[in-house]
Amino acid sequence: METQLEEAKEIKLIKPADRWVYCKRGEIVCYENILVGRNFVVSFDKPIFEISVDKTIAVRTENEVALIGPEGNIIWRKKIKANAVSCRNDKVAVGVGKKVLVLNGSGEKVLSKRVGKVLALDFDGEIFIVATDKGIKCLNSEGEELWKLHLKANLVRVGYAVAVSNYNDLILLTRDGHVLWSKKLDGIVYDVKFGDDGITAYTYGSKVKFDFEGRIVEVVREEYDFKFLPLPHILVQRKIDEIKSLLKLSKDLKPKSVKRLVKQAKKYFKRREYGRSYEFILTAIEELERLQLVVELPKKVYINEAFNVKIGYKNVLHDVVENLVVDLTDLEKYFEVEPKMIEFPPVRRGMVVRSDVKIVPKYEGTFKVIVNARSSVGELSREFEITVARKRLFRLFRREKGEETLLELLE
Repeated sequence: METQLEEAKEIKLIKPADRWVYCKRGEIVCYENILVGRNFVVSFDKPIFEISVDKTIAVRTENEVALIGPEGNIIWRKKIKANAVSCRNDKVAVGVGKKVLVLNGSGEKVLSKRVGKVLALDFDGEIFIVATDKGIKCLNSEGEELWKLHLKANLVRVGYAVAVSNYNDLILLTRDGHVLWSKKLDGIVYDVKFGDDGITAYTYGSKVKFDFEGRIVEVVREEYDFKFLPLPHILVQRKIDEIKSLLKLSKDLKPKSVKRLVKQAKKYFKRREYGRSYEFILTAIEELERLQLVVELPKKVYINEAFNVKIGYKNVLHDVVENLVVDLTDLEKYFEVEPKMIEFPPVRRGMVVRSDVKIVPKYEGTFKVIVNARSSVGELSREFEITVARKRLFRLFRREKGEETLLELLE
């Protein structure tokens, strides 16, 4: 008995939500080691760090370069440790160490040129633009050097002009190497596309369109339905460097929990597990945000006996924090509190503000309370545990040496 199968009119691909996307070009999206097209999936052993899409798709992982056909067919795969790749028509240019290799549609080498350590490259049928540790170089189709500029770049794109990005800086060159204009963007540029009326630069979370003279025509915020981390080695390294400097500023907050998270981030960064590393960094920043709110309690408190709580805030993460209000109303369940709301003046980075609050315990026991803070940069909360004892009728007192409090040290 034969079974009649209906012809599939639509192919739906399940997107692995637990994986990071390091690169995408148009409809081609790479979920770590999985290359997903409109109607195909190709899997690799290692995460995909770069793709170049033309009539075919060139793919670069940590230890492999491959050429994929438009329907997902594998044309060739080679064990190559490359740090840049680009394809046009049936040719693939690869940056390997200090050389540019050009492979044809069969994977055969047709050109090899020593240029210096290759950081990025792109080409069309006439010229190759290569970013090296010595600057930008332009080669013709035979590998002969046409011109060079002492200009650093992590991204290059060839079109009717040449777009060069050095992290946040975008520079447009003529095809013969003359600078047309230069602009500084808010984020690191991970892609540039040429249009009939100008160029569009893609940063992490936005795209900015420029006209030919370098004037901004449009800014669009981009949102993704996946965890996107373009140029992962650059973005994560910068985040690690950023939080290391923040830890120096926040050392008096005793950020041991933050240091443990940063240590984990560094471990996964060395393994090239950039998504895991980035997740630890984001968690570390959230923890550091929470630690900015300082609440100091005495070691022993007694029922019906007033004591002072020191409420403080040290600004570590922001240029300035305004409209800062600390809310103590959650304490009213177990304590008499005065005042319940504390308003602070603007706090610049590195500054500390503080205030004393009088509290009287109503009950005996151990209580968990939440202190909330809201400001111009958002809201945060910290949970604290307070144990209230009943004072004995007769007690032996021992004189103890006084210690500086955390808020006194912060000053």
